[in-house]
Amino acid sequence: MHFQRPALQRTIAALAVASGLALLAPAPATAAPHPPHRQQVYAYVTSLDGHVYPIDTRTNNVVGIGATQVGGGPDQVAVTPDGASLYVTNAFEYVSAVNIAKKTFKDIPYDKDQFSPDSLHGEAIAPDGKHVYVTVQNPFHGDKVSVIDTATNQASATINVSKPDQVVINPSGNRLYVSDKGGLSVIDTTTNQVVDTIHLNEPAKAMAITPNGKRLYVTGGSGAVSVVNLARRKIVHTISDAGTGGLAISPNGRRAYVVGVDTYVVGSDTKTQGKVSVINLNTDTVTKTVHIGDIPPSTGSGRYFRPAKVALTPDGKSAYVVGSYGNGTPQGTVFAINTATDAVTPITVGTGDTRGVAVGLL
Repeated sequence: MHFQRPALQRTIAALAVASGLALLAPAPATAAPHPPHRQQVYAYVTSLDGHVYPIDTRTNNVVGIGATQVGGGPDQVAVTPDGASLYVTNAFEYVSAVNIAKKTFKDIPYDKDQFSPDSLHGEAIAPDGKHVYVTVQNPFHGDKVSVIDTATNQASATINVSKPDQVVINPSGNRLYVSDKGGLSVIDTTTNQVVDTIHLNEPAKAMAITPNGKRLYVTGGSGAVSVVNLARRKIVHTISDAGTGGLAISPNGRRAYVVGVDTYVVGSDTKTQGKVSVINLNTDTVTKTVHIGDIPPSTGSGRYFRPAKVALTPDGKSAYVVGSYGNGTPQGTVFAINTATDAVTPITVGTGDTRGVAVGLL
């Protein structure tokens, strides 16, 4: 086909105008971008009624993301750093890996024999979320720390430790501290080998490491808290009459919260009540005590709340305490404490004693 020059010029001009108009035309409308997902903080509580209950820390209500059933005897609970999964130790045999969003779980067994007397005690999750460390006692098949690979939810390694109980991992994730009857085994997590030991004055009830990784705080049956300098691998302070149960350290590293039981005299009566001791970590002294639960009557044995574990929200503004009541009276109770005002809020959770608590974002 052959164009005459004038016609060709008119065609080029028309195309140029059309292109210009196209460039000037407004872009087609697009859907507004979705606002970023805002994570919310939940406290996850295990109950002897066989469930894990999530508490919305804004309202202190058990919420509708689901009360997940995890089998008989759920005890310790830990949240992965991404907030997507829970790992719950049961009284015997297995750990339940819970997908929080899907409300599903998978049981991770330890021995092929379902009647094997495994007793699961403490657990800790690596800071990168790749491994869960669970202490297991078994008088027939041997004691150990079991290493769970969170990608496969399979036990991927075993570390031999006699009578392992409590366990905690340092912020960098390269050292695991496991308590036994006489002290602590220090484990290199890159090789899964025991590389050192630390003497303790008594068996550990609970442990927590400061955010800078320099000190380890340990509770014992005497009510004293031992302060371990991890570089020197020795106890450098002892804080008396703090508590015998769980403890948690504030995210800023300034305070530790230790649970226990307080006995004191009111008039001519001796009262017993659950407590949370607040420790100033700059001075390693108890600065105040927050009482929780009922005060038993002056006549009879009464019933009072026996705190077991405590967990803090990431901003350090709230503490959640789980435990049980005396006289064999099961009652699902959690106490939320405002750490600024010391206001205590009881929360009813399930029908069984509350055993473990962990806080995470979802």
